[in-house]
Amino acid sequence: MIPGVPHLNILPSPSAEIGLTPYDQAAFPTFRQVFEVHEGSPLIHLVPDPEEESVAIVFENRSGKAITGLGYRWIVTDDLGKSHTRTCFRDSYLVDVYRAMAEPGSRHLVTPSGMLDEALIEHVLGGGGHMGSGSKTRPFDNIVEITFEIDLILFDDGEVSGPDPDRHARELQCRKPAAEFVAKQIRRARSAGLDVQPVLSALAEIPCLGRLGQAHSDPLVQWTRHYAQDYLRHMKRTGSGVDWAEARLRHLENRPTLSKFHRRQDPPHPV
Repeated sequence: MIPGVPHLNILPSPSAEIGLTPYDQAAFPTFRQVFEVHEGSPLIHLVPDPEEESVAIVFENRSGKAITGLGYRWIVTDDLGKSHTRTCFRDSYLVDVYRAMAEPGSRHLVTPSGMLDEALIEHVLGGGGHMGSGSKTRPFDNIVEITFEIDLILFDDGEVSGPDPDRHARELQCRKPAAEFVAKQIRRARSAGLDVQPVLSALAEIPCLGRLGQAHSDPLVQWTRHYAQDYLRHMKRTGSGVDWAEARLRHLENRPTLSKFHRRQDPPHPV
């Protein structure tokens, strides 16, 4: 172990088609550019914390399918043996504009502060625009070991891989029915000439356990609450010549239908 540099453990990927490789400057020159930027560089807003270079991982989708959901965790252990876990889950279905998490053949730099697509770096260097990514993490002072583990991989055909301890697959399946239920309450109130606010206020306050992203929460109730609260906020929004209430209603009514989730059935080994 190099003094002052945490030891990196990469647990095996739950899918043989997903490669996980410790970042190496020579092997991945495109990613090297984000660690060598100068002031005024178009990549300045994509730069990870330089301290994270020593524990960066390259995630490669070697399958022929796009990845639309990805959950992973970093387990950080200090010199006193205390561990802190940071989990991350991202998917392609939360917003109206679909974008795969990882296209077939794509490579991504993964650090404790975020995930960076190799194609985005090339896009920005070619003059394209972008949005900021990642967030700052706690310093590595007194950190002796960092472990990376994938919790869930969801492919665009519905194939699920990984233990999914936080039950994100279940959460994804609950979004559309919750959104449709809230939208129906809005349509019914409008058709009857009623004020929709009391109905949505009641939905927004439904008692429930836990919160979204927790294994023991009730995601159907949580998403119902979320969509009701979101619509109530947009009802009062004005400006820009946009009917925000109608826009949010269309958002609720057009949540994507996900492929049926399934796990790969490997052929039996010959006896």
